[in-house]
Amino acid sequence: MGSGELIAGFPHPNPTTSYWQLPPHSIANHRTTASLPSQECDYIIIGSGISGAAIAHKLLSRNASLSILMLEARTAASGASGRNGGHCRGGYWLNYNRYVEAVGEDDALRVDKLEEGSIQDIANFVREHNVDCDFQDVETADAYVTEEIWANISTTMKAREEVKQRRPGDVSSTEIRLWEGQAARDHMGMPGIVGAVTYPGHTQNPYRLVCKMLELSLEKGLNLQTTTTALNITANAKGGWSVGTNRGTVHGTRVVVATNGYTNAVHKSLADTGFLMPGRSQVTAIEPGTKMPRNPEQLLRGSAGLNDIGSGDYYLYRARDRHIIYGGGKSASKTGERNITDDSVVHPDVAAHLQHTPGEVFGREAWGDDGLVVRDWSGITCYTPDGFPLVGETPGQKGLWLSVAFNGHGMALTFRCAEALVEMMTTGKAPEWLPRAFRAKRAWEKNEHSLIGGQNTPTA
Repeated sequence: MGSGELIAGFPHPNPTTSYWQLPPHSIANHRTTASLPSQECDYIIIGSGISGAAIAHKLLSRNASLSILMLEARTAASGASGRNGGHCRGGYWLNYNRYVEAVGEDDALRVDKLEEGSIQDIANFVREHNVDCDFQDVETADAYVTEEIWANISTTMKAREEVKQRRPGDVSSTEIRLWEGQAARDHMGMPGIVGAVTYPGHTQNPYRLVCKMLELSLEKGLNLQTTTTALNITANAKGGWSVGTNRGTVHGTRVVVATNGYTNAVHKSLADTGFLMPGRSQVTAIEPGTKMPRNPEQLLRGSAGLNDIGSGDYYLYRARDRHIIYGGGKSASKTGERNITDDSVVHPDVAAHLQHTPGEVFGREAWGDDGLVVRDWSGITCYTPDGFPLVGETPGQKGLWLSVAFNGHGMALTFRCAEALVEMMTTGKAPEWLPRAFRAKRAWEKNEHSLIGGQNTPTA
């Protein structure tokens, strides 16, 4: 197979270029060595997105003598991590009541704390390493246009406050404020909403964040091989694993699959469970409408999820470039963009929705005519029936590890999930704080997988 050939389910060799990938990073086409290593590595990590980059960083921070080979089918950080909406924010607590019903109070609170800790870890990483990724602290929000859904959110927030009184140390300390009716409309500058939840969050260039993680690992000895597609994983006679690629076969004691929406292609036993569903997500960068003030921060508060518009629309405002990054719109596609792994194109109806809906959200009187389209792009995300990722070892396949399927919320979960996976791989035990609902083995369990819903706004 040549590197430019297309095989169903694998990353497309010629994807759209995201807003964040211009200009390309200096390590975009990096190959640490001219040829693939012939000796067995301690770890082979498949995928160079936020999951793979965080796992490599955490492994090498613990033990810089490890030999780690990272395989990336395209350029560095070219998957969902380099083409998402630019958020780094929470929101799983919006589903708190559903999580309690599905997995119990203890595990629902573990999810709550993991999300908060993962976001804070990324903020700390950015500041500690002075990462040039336009990282901004913002007020973020989730806004609602339907009374029924808003009533459910209000009930969820009350339940969360009740448990906070009983178990203050087990609930995230994120400051959350509810806005209702006209107060919400005035605060958000959105004439059609009935309520909103605001809380602290961050915006960033996710591509540059992940590339910085990779750079730090390269300094510690990571062997990164871009445009090297992992095609299959097989157990070998030495008790380790062999990974066949388009450039030859490599060997490792352990293999970490961090391929998110492309996992079914390379991990056959997981694909056979039918547990993972890839999907295409889409984003556009646009200029604000013609009537927007020159400095519109007051109207366009940092970022927001519009949970009952367009199957979970969201946006952020970049004052630096005076651009709005607007994503979502899957309801404009007849298929909902499900079971698609082709990010070489954008869906025209979804693009039209993303380009024109902001004018309706903010009101034509305030917005005016639509501004110019800067760029449209797409990316492949991955979903599970229960809304939670898979983190852990493949059942019955010792040394084959997973950190995948982040349900469009990877920037808020992957950093702590990487920490948990590294602890499992190095100590043999899962940390107590890792939600039981995230365990990888559940994909192979013979029970009905019920949809309990993941993050309402796919922000990563």
